[in-house]
Amino acid sequence: MRSTHAKVIHELCLWEFKHFTIQTLVIESHCLKKNPLNDSAKRFNPVLIPKKTPPKEGYPVVLVLSGYSGNGPRYFAPKTFEENGPQVLDACLGREEAAAAIYCFVDAMTFWGGSQFINSKGMGLYEDFIIQELVPSLKQSFPVQENAKYWCVSGGSSGGYGALHLTSKHPEIFGICAAIAPDCFFEASLLPEIRKIVPHIEKIGGVAAVKKELIEGKLLSRKVAFDILNVVAMGLCYAPSRGENFVTPIDHEGRVIEEKWSRWLEHDPLCFLKERQRGIQSLRAIYLDVGDRDQFHLQFGARQIKKLLHGMKVSLSYHEFSGTHWDIGKRRPEMWLWLKKQWEK
Repeated sequence: MRSTHAKVIHELCLWEFKHFTIQTLVIESHCLKKNPLNDSAKRFNPVLIPKKTPPKEGYPVVLVLSGYSGNGPRYFAPKTFEENGPQVLDACLGREEAAAAIYCFVDAMTFWGGSQFINSKGMGLYEDFIIQELVPSLKQSFPVQENAKYWCVSGGSSGGYGALHLTSKHPEIFGICAAIAPDCFFEASLLPEIRKIVPHIEKIGGVAAVKKELIEGKLLSRKVAFDILNVVAMGLCYAPSRGENFVTPIDHEGRVIEEKWSRWLEHDPLCFLKERQRGIQSLRAIYLDVGDRDQFHLQFGARQIKKLLHGMKVSLSYHEFSGTHWDIGKRRPEMWLWLKKQWEK
């Protein structure tokens, strides 16, 4: 019988990268230790490291933020008939169409499917986790650049929102923002979803009843399950109230209650970017990409952000592609190439 060469690898190994090695940065987070949802404070952040010898000054760093219901580790799940995001990135690096950088896929998942990468009394201190724990841990654990212009935050959808938020608020840490179809223009992207879903939440019996259904495995059989979860998650991020509830910004007739809606709007990039002009102007560059038929109407918000940033005389690379919100993954190779060129200047 022909002998078979086999070995046991004492770690999860799904495939072999040609141009990266993979490690996992595990953080026992103090910031998330007492989060209101009792989510685990132990966070697993996959990190891709180029196989080539690092430059003397260290590698640039890219934080990769996922969209709603996604998460850093989940980027590495094998796909059928296509490559996943890290495999695509590996191929891009092989073609010299991506920067030789350290890519950290951030673990910021919550019970409700996402955190928006902000601090919230309804979700937890996820911004603090990134700024106070993840960034210092990356600097301590890997050969990385210290200069902010070599640190980028990237993401699509909710990840794009996180990229806009973190870079505009912390330009002393991050010098480049790369956002694809970021959540924005809440009047068009979020308010219609709220009007659609609040009656469903009320019929189920409120957020506590929704949570009970989710735990019992009943909620996901509903046709609008994803929409319900999305609205609850956004509510707990942007406008949490007592208990595990959020401030509903509409009345029984569907009209906006301005003082309540204003709590949501404080978190809209169209609002907070105006208040962070100095931080935005200190960024090295911003990449903004969106589909012209986005299901959440994010192209309208992106166009307003474009106008706003041009008025601030910010270095902006803006693109609209022919496609929808579900085409975000296909757009990342262009973003990686753009980022590589920024660091070659």
